[in-house]
Amino acid sequence: MKTLEELGLYIIMLKNNFGLYGLLIIGVIHSWILTKLLFFPYPELFIYPYLTNQGLAPYKQIFDQHFPGLMFLPINLDNLGMTNEIVARWWLIGIVLATHLLIFLVVSKITSSYKKALLGNLLYLIWQPFLEGWTLWIDNFLPLFLLPAFYFTYLSISQKKSYRSLFLAGFFLSLGILFKQVIIPLAGIIFLLVIIYLRDKKSLVYFLSGILPIPLLATAYYLSIGVIKEMWFWTITFNLTTFASFGGKAPFFSGIVRVIGVYSPSLLTFLIPNKKLAMVLLVFLLGSFTGDIARFDMVHFQPSLPFIVIITVLVFSELWQRTNLRLLILGYLLMIGLWLPIFYKGHLSDKVFFFDKGTYAIADKIKEYSDPKEEIYLFGLVPHLYQMTETIPVGKIFVFQFPWFLMETEELFLEVLQEDKPKLIVADRTVVIEGWDIKDFAIKLDSYITQNYEVVDSIGTTEFMRLKDKDGK
Repeated sequence: MKTLEELGLYIIMLKNNFGLYGLLIIGVIHSWILTKLLFFPYPELFIYPYLTNQGLAPYKQIFDQHFPGLMFLPINLDNLGMTNEIVARWWLIGIVLATHLLIFLVVSKITSSYKKALLGNLLYLIWQPFLEGWTLWIDNFLPLFLLPAFYFTYLSISQKKSYRSLFLAGFFLSLGILFKQVIIPLAGIIFLLVIIYLRDKKSLVYFLSGILPIPLLATAYYLSIGVIKEMWFWTITFNLTTFASFGGKAPFFSGIVRVIGVYSPSLLTFLIPNKKLAMVLLVFLLGSFTGDIARFDMVHFQPSLPFIVIITVLVFSELWQRTNLRLLILGYLLMIGLWLPIFYKGHLSDKVFFFDKGTYAIADKIKEYSDPKEEIYLFGLVPHLYQMTETIPVGKIFVFQFPWFLMETEELFLEVLQEDKPKLIVADRTVVIEGWDIKDFAIKLDSYITQNYEVVDSIGTTEFMRLKDKDGK
């Protein structure tokens, strides 16, 4: 009898914890998958924090268009330990696991169902790798802030005058803004929702008291190091002018098809009975991929992915109750069954972009020809080689050598080369960036290097160059 009672208690405990066990299993599977896929950690996440820690001033010496995030602040990815591709992959896995947990908590709270929470996590497991989830970039971090911001926004609007929720919604939105400026329009829409639904000055004060301190502190910091003018130029003016004209990336057909397929349940959001919930979900869904218009890469859909996952769970819950519409769910499942085998066939690999054997061989050769902290110049090569070799860019200024950046900075880099004359230049003059040949869009730099430097060693198309003697020999 006692054994039966113990068994009954065990079954009850197992049932109560089934959701957590399911979440754990999904998280383990997702982590394992990410170790088996090719990996694309953006070089910016290595070189920018490294240069910041070497004393280069963001935006004034490090020319870039992004908000600081964990790249340009005193606490950054470099001093947090993300200094190589192995640690970077664990950062990606950690971010994904944290997102899983947040999806579980949010869906559990708004539906009171761990089964729906698990379905949301299963959908995230399915689509996160598919939408370039094997990439580590700023976008991967955003769900960590947007999911709590969504939950507290919905809580404040549905319960009305929930001041603590308004403050927390603003706070998490401010963290998102710190990472990417495209969150600013989303924050503006949430501000309007607070006005429309709550119509209470005190509510606005609480929301603003959550959202303003972090951007103001960041602004104060950049004022203190004297880079506000340059920050404004690169993150606002440059983005709206030169980058908008030359740095865009048009949508490609297979990408459009993928997005339409994954995001198709949003067309049925009107089926969700809770209209306030549906409205807030759509606001966050649309507001979290406003940055995808300029450069159409799948990784830019990672911030909005949790919201389409939640919408899909709620829509499917309604479809299941309508027998005549269940075929839509079947069609969705057939799409998954068709696409995933194709995806995994093309992405199962141990390849790590920018950290291949060739890159490490070049890094070793640079170490042979330079000393730590020496100022050298890389032309056409992956820029985190400075970080890999502990060297510094000549003149202590740096920019990614994309055409749209060099349109603004080529003359400055030419002046630095002429004045500082680095002992070592490492160049790959065969590089083509999005159809642009570096010898053409950086013609002045290329001409100066070939006229004043000579090749002393090479690895493939990469040339290690020393300054010529005054007589040209």
